[in-house]
Amino acid sequence: MFTKQETQLIAKTLTQRREWLLKNMDNPEHAAAKEQNQKVLELIESSLAKLLQHLKPTQAPVDIVSAPSAKPSKMPIAQKRAQMQPADIKVLVVDDDNLISSIMQVLLNSYGIQQLDIAEDGLKAISMLYDANPIYDLVLCDWNMPIKNGLDVHNAMRAAERYTDACFMLVTAVTEAKQIRAAIDEGVDDYIVKPIEEEKIIKKIQRFFPQLGTRED
Repeated sequence: MFTKQETQLIAKTLTQRREWLLKNMDNPEHAAAKEQNQKVLELIESSLAKLLQHLKPTQAPVDIVSAPSAKPSKMPIAQKRAQMQPADIKVLVVDDDNLISSIMQVLLNSYGIQQLDIAEDGLKAISMLYDANPIYDLVLCDWNMPIKNGLDVHNAMRAAERYTDACFMLVTAVTEAKQIRAAIDEGVDDYIVKPIEEEKIIKKIQRFFPQLGTRED
């Protein structure tokens, strides 16, 4: 069994390798190895998920001798979000349905969110998450997508330390309580049920970003 420090080092090394693969997946110079690289990428993500589960029960919130309790450690995050104006919130919308993405963009723009990017599939979303500077504050992601589904995107995001405080919501037609509970247990912050309804979406986002007020006419 690896020590905690060894496991963290392995996870960091695998994460760096995954980032390289994501950035170079469509590089013509590596076209011949694309299929093999895709299999390696899937293996890395599977391994990272297992490593993160191993670390999760014992990993301290911060690297100091006496770790604070879970509730106080979350306070700075809540305070930061409470102060964020709509123009400060950077959002990534992930959906393979272009119509849904367009509706989400128009809706959020009307509430003052202008920093908004769109990914048409999960693999592209993961690449955008790792390339983003500054990072995304909120990810609204479809659950059922080919190649990489919403939970795959979520797990990839959480594997990056800098996205620990980001808010992730699944946008889904799934209404079965058992499946939704499983997603919440995975660490998803919330979910939005399709078809999209303006009032429900805004209320969900306001739970995390209360400065998101009324529609701008």
